[in-house]
Amino acid sequence: MNLTGKSLIPAILVSAAVYFLYRVHDMLLPFVLAAVLAYLLNPLVRFFEVRGMRRRPVVVVLYLGLMTLAVVMIVKLGALAGLEAEKATRNMPRYVQQGSEAFSRWQSTTHMNPAIVDVIASHGRLWPQQILSRMPSFALGILPVLEIVFLVPFIGFFLVQEGPRGRDRVLEWVPNRYVEMVLGLLVEVDNSLGKYVRGVCLEALLVGCIALAGFWLIGLDYAVQIAVVIGMANVIPYVGPVVGAILGGGVAMFQWGTTFGLCKVLLVCGMVRFIEDWFIQPVVMQKAVSLHPVMILFSLMAGAKLFGFWGLLFAIPVASMVKVLLEVFLPWYRAQYSHSRPATFADVNRIPLV
Repeated sequence: MNLTGKSLIPAILVSAAVYFLYRVHDMLLPFVLAAVLAYLLNPLVRFFEVRGMRRRPVVVVLYLGLMTLAVVMIVKLGALAGLEAEKATRNMPRYVQQGSEAFSRWQSTTHMNPAIVDVIASHGRLWPQQILSRMPSFALGILPVLEIVFLVPFIGFFLVQEGPRGRDRVLEWVPNRYVEMVLGLLVEVDNSLGKYVRGVCLEALLVGCIALAGFWLIGLDYAVQIAVVIGMANVIPYVGPVVGAILGGGVAMFQWGTTFGLCKVLLVCGMVRFIEDWFIQPVVMQKAVSLHPVMILFSLMAGAKLFGFWGLLFAIPVASMVKVLLEVFLPWYRAQYSHSRPATFADVNRIPLV
């Protein structure tokens, strides 16, 4: 097919847009998170919209309710974080003593090179001072997070309020012969991303609650904080229980200073992973992501290689979009340009097997 002016100009514009987005991908995080928020809220808005209510008042009331709930949760979590920080400060000398005793027992029984053991010991003695010295830089690192916290609801409000009108504006720029194909593509991508976002958030919530219950049962300190981190990390497939095992294992070694305490934490994380793989994944994520496990692993590795942590985070939704794009575009392309299977293959299928 020869390129004409009508096809060359859109190709140049699309290429320029893709290149521009690649150059500014570092600043796209608030917009991506706002889109995630819009996907989470759209079902609630549609629930009231199909019952005759106007979209704008529904969005305003919904936002006011969510902001009130968010303020209450922030106040409660802030008070809880203050109590936990006070508890950590009070227990820090005991944790350091227990860690030193556990390390001394390991040092007396290990067969490693003495020089390596001395290096590990020197770093182990200095880690509390290193944590304290890095607190100012950690506080400054919270500023971008606060910026995102304020930007995401602001951008998400306009995305939710826009609703289907955004899709209609996109279709206005599409030539008439491609409207059906582009509309089907937008609908399929919207359904796929919506199911994925809602499924991932529900899965993260369930995994965090199960981990919290398990840590409470074994009496682990800072169970709430570790469970929250596990739920957030579980947005990346297979990562949540691993992060929980590392954090919970470290807390267990300082809290109890025994191998049995570490085994209890590992058992809880193993049970969380078992429940996620055999119960949560089939029920929650079966219809959300229809990707082969090998493709999921490849997407994660490719995303991490290309864009680091953010590539790892958004690898699965991008892979789902590519899959939907191929499923919609390839049948349209075959029908449009009469690329069908040769008739000889049909004849071969009728040859009896000997």
